[in-house]
Amino acid sequence: MNIRQLPNLITAVRLVLAVGAFWWLEEVLDVRGHAGEALGQSPAVSGPAFWAFWFFLVAAVTDWLDGWLARRNGWVTALGRVADPVVDKVLTLGSLIYLAAGTQYARPEDLFTVMPVWAVVILIAREFLVTALRGLVESRGMQFPADRYGKAKMVTQVVYISIAIGAAGDIPEKLHMPFLEWTREPHFFAAVFCLMILLAVASGLNYCVKGARMLASS
Repeated sequence: MNIRQLPNLITAVRLVLAVGAFWWLEEVLDVRGHAGEALGQSPAVSGPAFWAFWFFLVAAVTDWLDGWLARRNGWVTALGRVADPVVDKVLTLGSLIYLAAGTQYARPEDLFTVMPVWAVVILIAREFLVTALRGLVESRGMQFPADRYGKAKMVTQVVYISIAIGAAGDIPEKLHMPFLEWTREPHFFAAVFCLMILLAVASGLNYCVKGARMLASS
């Protein structure tokens, strides 16, 4: 294998990990289907949620790894520049959809639904818009890479999803790190959610402004 393709191989592995995470998240939904109610942190939920958490987290970490390798060694390829953001969207949006589909992640003290459907619609619309704009700009021979706002959006999504799935999977208890439980405190959890939505909208608008300027000057 050409060593320059290593980042692309990692991207492919991330897609496989995403599928693994979805398989376990589907197992969580199956528990709901049998019980017909929110099950909180029952053993039937915590087992598959535990594995979903690790598949998701490892996949998210590899997003940083393949990008770092590509930039550090000059291994950036056309395939990688297209595949990397696509796999990112599959991982994050797919996980958010599973959160919206299940009630197992909710707690009585939560300020609102863990993942409202309207929020998923906003996030998906934002990704479609930015992807279409990126394709248009790059068809003119210009590069349209992710900026710091887009990366911050990705980080908040990963953090929010990790907290939700990790709490359902009893990660703080199983890792003997009870202090991690504070991340699921209702007000903190709600603040991360609000930041995630705010960054998604703000970064999307920023991309639109930047893309419009680039197209106008081409």
